[in-house]
Amino acid sequence: MLVPLFLVSILPGVLWLVFFYRKDRYEPEPKRVIARVFLGGMFMVFPAGALEFLGKDGLTIARTSGDIGLIFFYAFFYVGLIEEGLKFLLLALAVNYHKDMDEPVDGMVYGITVGLGFAALENLLYTRTMGYEVGLWRAVVTCLAHATFSGWGGYFLTAGRANLSVRQRFFRGFGVALFWHGLYDFLIFLDTPLWSAGALALTGVLLYFLFRKMHELTAAPPFTN
Repeated sequence: MLVPLFLVSILPGVLWLVFFYRKDRYEPEPKRVIARVFLGGMFMVFPAGALEFLGKDGLTIARTSGDIGLIFFYAFFYVGLIEEGLKFLLLALAVNYHKDMDEPVDGMVYGITVGLGFAALENLLYTRTMGYEVGLWRAVVTCLAHATFSGWGGYFLTAGRANLSVRQRFFRGFGVALFWHGLYDFLIFLDTPLWSAGALALTGVLLYFLFRKMHELTAAPPFTN
């Protein structure tokens, strides 16, 4: 029982992590820091779950009533705010911004890592309660969705030419991650095939441009971007 559960939920997150990690060709991030961020992302599921449990009834009412305003609130300012807030709090605490994030692509790598860690444990919990079919779907779609939300947020930590402080960069990155996460959840919470397909398409578009941006940032040797 434990082995199939691991294969469906945790292993895909690890494999996606290896895939993205190898994109940073010139100066890969320290494996110990990557492991710390991935495991930290997993543990962030527990406070996120506890906080989201407090608003579970309200979210259920919003989704069953079809109240667009309530759905918008819970998507952006409840679920999205909690999950991306905890991810970026972890990045602020677990990564030395000046030492570890010394290349333009590094913010994306760490953002993707924390997103995949979060998704991996979340997938395990969903698979245990809802079955392996749900787990297999989430192993692809949800893992990549979380990776793109925090990955694009992480982009603004180290890329760009804006003369911003570290704190401003973290808030800007968090805002970007929150926006994409909130939009994705908003489409999912509308609970119709059309909008669910829209959420899937959104993930695909974000992923495509994430790959392009990572390739752009790693096309030249370090420090020349």
